[in-house]
Amino acid sequence: MRTPSRHDVVGTRRLWAVRPRVVASAQRFQDDLAVLNVALALEHEAIAAYQAGAASGLLSGATLDMAVSFLGDHEQHRQTLTAFLRRFGGSPVAAEGGYDFGAIGSAEDILTLAHRLEQGAADAYLANAANLESTEILDAAAGILADEVRHATAFKLALSLPVTERPAY
Repeated sequence: MRTPSRHDVVGTRRLWAVRPRVVASAQRFQDDLAVLNVALALEHEAIAAYQAGAASGLLSGATLDMAVSFLGDHEQHRQTLTAFLRRFGGSPVAAEGGYDFGAIGSAEDILTLAHRLEQGAADAYLANAANLESTEILDAAAGILADEVRHATAFKLALSLPVTERPAY
């Protein structure tokens, strides 16, 4: 049997030293982790909606390109949120087995759904930003909020909705 080296012992001590910090982070930022999981659930839903919209055959040209681009943004958001949840000791929520997006029979139906989801996500990020304790998580959430607003605005333009008016809250 090999005698443990100094490196083995120091490495083991580091591992055990990190564990209490992860637990402390999970306890300290428990509310942040709950907010992140709500945000992650919204990202899962958006990804499913964009995948369904892109696969529907109802979108084409610039509209399809926009949907595929925004799908990529939401996949990145999912990765970011999942990484923060794991880093702070949380457990990321899984995507639902399926989502009911209602009757989708036209490109306008898809754009309307996407606008509703994007505006809802922007509202959720905005409503919860002040509740976040971790500045690292807040910084990431602010970047995602900017994407959600950009997406909602693009869909407002595509649907000929006014972009100069704030949503009624």
